[in-house]
Amino acid sequence: MNRYKVLIGGLLVVAAVFVALTLRTADKGKFSADQTGKAGDDKTERPVPGAAKSGDRVKRASDSQAQSKTRPSEKVEKSETSEAANDPQPSGSGTEAKTPREKAVAAWETLVDQVIEQKEASTAEQAKKVKEAFDTLDKEDQMDGIHRSLNLFPDEQFPALYAILYDKKENPEVLDAIFSDALNRPEEIKMPLMRELRKDPEHPMFFESSRILDVVEPDGGKTPQK
Repeated sequence: MNRYKVLIGGLLVVAAVFVALTLRTADKGKFSADQTGKAGDDKTERPVPGAAKSGDRVKRASDSQAQSKTRPSEKVEKSETSEAANDPQPSGSGTEAKTPREKAVAAWETLVDQVIEQKEASTAEQAKKVKEAFDTLDKEDQMDGIHRSLNLFPDEQFPALYAILYDKKENPEVLDAIFSDALNRPEEIKMPLMRELRKDPEHPMFFESSRILDVVEPDGGKTPQK
């Protein structure tokens, strides 16, 4: 009986030791796993020495290449700017020379102003200058030119246009413009003018002058007008 009790007691001791060893082993495994996980976390979070410096070097190298690519264009722009500054007459500055057509128009306008101011000048001399300046105008500028003079010339300077009016080779529209304006002038201007035009049957204003004179001077101007 005592032998059985001793045997059972020994088995219980062995079982207790076994359970204790098992629990101890399990705790060590858990501790080891925890340490391993922490070590892995430390490795992922810990920055690698020199990594940031290497990235900075790559960024600096790319920035340097970009700057080197843009510098030639900057030099070209600076060169163009310096050339433009040294150019005394850059294109589009409004200093281009006038064309012959523009010069002719400017000369005509100047002459019209001079004729208006020179009220004591010889009519024949003025008419000669006006005719010469008018003939230098481009055909497309002549109508504008003649209308300018008709609007500005007072009665005293109107005879300066006679040399143009009496030239039957001039543009008929120009001749008609002068003739029509003369009909609105005083009698001492339009009557002698129509009599002169009626002398040349080939003149474009011959028919109109003759028609008007036949009405106002039925006897050919022999009877003085009242």
